[in-house]
Amino acid sequence: MDRRTFLSMSAVAAAAPLIAAPAAAQPRPAVTPPKPTRAQRLAEAIAANRLPLDFDGRRFSGAGYNWLLRRGSEAQAFLLGEEHGIAENPKLAAQLFGALVPSGYRHVAVEISPPMAAAVDRALASSNPDALRSLLTTPESRIAFFGLREEADWLRSASAALPGKAPFLWGMDYEVGADRYLIRQLASARKPAAAKQALAKLAAASAASWAKYEQTHNPEFIYSFAGDPKLVQDLRAAWRNAGAESRLIMDTLEQTFAINRLWVEKKGYESNLVRSRFMRANLLRYWRSKPPHDRLFMKMGASHLVRGLSMTDVFDLGTLVPELAVANGGRSFHLLVLPGPGTKTANLDPTKFLYVPGNRDQYGEGMDLFDKAVIPGKFTVFDTAPLRPLASSFSGDVPLPLWRVIHGFDAVLIMTGSHPSSNL
Repeated sequence: MDRRTFLSMSAVAAAAPLIAAPAAAQPRPAVTPPKPTRAQRLAEAIAANRLPLDFDGRRFSGAGYNWLLRRGSEAQAFLLGEEHGIAENPKLAAQLFGALVPSGYRHVAVEISPPMAAAVDRALASSNPDALRSLLTTPESRIAFFGLREEADWLRSASAALPGKAPFLWGMDYEVGADRYLIRQLASARKPAAAKQALAKLAAASAASWAKYEQTHNPEFIYSFAGDPKLVQDLRAAWRNAGAESRLIMDTLEQTFAINRLWVEKKGYESNLVRSRFMRANLLRYWRSKPPHDRLFMKMGASHLVRGLSMTDVFDLGTLVPELAVANGGRSFHLLVLPGPGTKTANLDPTKFLYVPGNRDQYGEGMDLFDKAVIPGKFTVFDTAPLRPLASSFSGDVPLPLWRVIHGFDAVLIMTGSHPSSNL
């Protein structure tokens, strides 16, 4: 006999004497208050698991900051997934990274290409104090997001926090604006005559496309979106003995053109899938070459660093890093940083390659419960772990964007009253 049958029969047997008894006056049943909905319980839990993060314009402090610092010191990798263009966010990253260096943090992964990460490393190590600014503001070597003053400052701060001048920057992504700089790097390397001819064709195509961009300011002529992968394939075929740095540049350019060609052809999913594979390959190359106990700080767009299926429906770095950390006896910590409700962020105007204030709000969908729970006048940190039992995917009551954030990030930071970043 199963337990449900046993309990049912026991209940009938216990009630049998009452059935035969004379009816008695029954008390008025108590009014049962309605049960709170799942959304109401989730809202209460969000408000109960928040901490203030104080910021006086220069330094961060308070219970929220101390909690983030502790969680980072316990992790092998700190993943800061962001809404791009928040001025205060790179300042937080700089302070956190500097404070985490004594815990073994030695590397910073950002949303730029591997060869341009190496170029930034060289500029930061240069004795010329203007080297980084020159690199980031020269049209041929512009790097996405780091034309923002606060982002450049955070790289300088991270470099200064580390002992020595060893390269520390990991480039995870494709290349948006610096193909001419990379082609010039290829031109400076020794190569066979056939490779020189193939490179000349690539350089001419890039120059022609950028000339059209300067005439029209039409983003379709930004060469990373107009380039032909076959030109790079032909160069590689003619340059079999290329050095490691040149091979990396060729791979970056070929992958960039392939990823963006799919995007231009309106094959968004396919483009994001190829991009995620390229990013994972870049991460693995760096990860396998680092000392085992070195820790990693990552600062990129939130979709790249969420655990599980990303906002673009692919498995990105946020899924790979936790597994690598566990395999190395550690764990990762994932923080989502969003602007405050009603605030603006700095967004790239591709017709000018400048950043302008606007309402981007790429990751704000479904985040109303967090927005409503912010501590008035404060940046607010929310611990998502206690929320997960309530945010069940089986209930169907939790919107997908909210469910993804609660399970894909370990904390959410709402920067109430934040400001857009400024141009370098």
